[in-house]
Amino acid sequence: MELSYIHYILTGYFAARVLIGFRRWSLVVDALFIGFISAYMWRDAPLLLLALPFFLGVVAVGAGVFGGYAGLASALSIYGVYLMFQPAPHLKALGFVLAILPPAALLPTLRDRGSIEGLFRYLVISSFASAFLFIGLGQRGSPLGETFLLLAVALELGVAPMFLWVPDVYGRSHPAGLAILASLPKLSAAFALLAFKPAPPAALAFLLGALSMAVGNLGALTSADLRRILAYSTVAHSGFAVFIYPLQPEVAFALVLADAFGKLGLFYAMYAGTPPWAAKTLAIHQIGLPPLFGFWPKMLLVLITAERLGWGPALYVLANVVMVAPYYFRLMDQLPAGRSAVPLAAAVAVAALGAAAPLWLIYHVSSL
Repeated sequence: MELSYIHYILTGYFAARVLIGFRRWSLVVDALFIGFISAYMWRDAPLLLLALPFFLGVVAVGAGVFGGYAGLASALSIYGVYLMFQPAPHLKALGFVLAILPPAALLPTLRDRGSIEGLFRYLVISSFASAFLFIGLGQRGSPLGETFLLLAVALELGVAPMFLWVPDVYGRSHPAGLAILASLPKLSAAFALLAFKPAPPAALAFLLGALSMAVGNLGALTSADLRRILAYSTVAHSGFAVFIYPLQPEVAFALVLADAFGKLGLFYAMYAGTPPWAAKTLAIHQIGLPPLFGFWPKMLLVLITAERLGWGPALYVLANVVMVAPYYFRLMDQLPAGRSAVPLAAAVAVAALGAAAPLWLIYHVSSL
């Protein structure tokens, strides 16, 4: 199917969305479009699991003022992912912007001042990330161009030393909007790693990753506010991903995918509450304990580092993986109780993926 034909599908989706408006049936149209794009992109059946966060994103902001737009934002985001894998540089650049911005626009869904301020701060950061990406595409093939491509993704992920926006935005914004901001844009940035395949000096990725995982863990261990704990946790998990990227890109993607599931569920639980078992499942998943999905990419992270770089770097990575546990054990007991479905769905997803689709899913990601 040619790209022009996909444009007709996109036009038909927008026409259906306008006719239906923002009633309940609009969610069905959004889900159908997400399902179509994911089925077309990832004909390999296991890769269809990569669309799960986008389906969860349809209901990720609850009943806020932008609740009816969540499905539209998720649909545009996955379409942006599709464009990033096209050969033309201008489509890749457009795809990056389209993949990260629509979900982020839902941040002030409850119209609180902190979330509105957080949105404008995030837009500034995304503008810089997009500028880095454009520079990198213009200088593609040179060390400078490849470095700018990695920095664009690293800035979007919140990797140290470019991380200060993460606790700033997360710390002032409402969890209802953070549920989608902390998941889909980060996952889209991880897709960009596989779509653009930047090849900067490996030492740069190792340095950024090692610094980020330490800064993120220390920040989370010393924070009291739940939003800041999850913000610094994002910095640490992004560090894991960037560190392993030169060695095994599919493991880097799997680390961000696991974190996206966890952050979506935990921020939504912070907003609407969740049964204690779901909170504990999501927290244990973030720690990286078996048999949940979060265990498998972290296991590969340590093993591949030991095999390729030696036991010194592997012990450093392992120490940072272990440092995640204390603040997530503390966090799981502070989440409010409730019956919201989104954290339940995220908890079931990480449990099912961990039990049925751990290593072979990561293996299939290497085909992207």
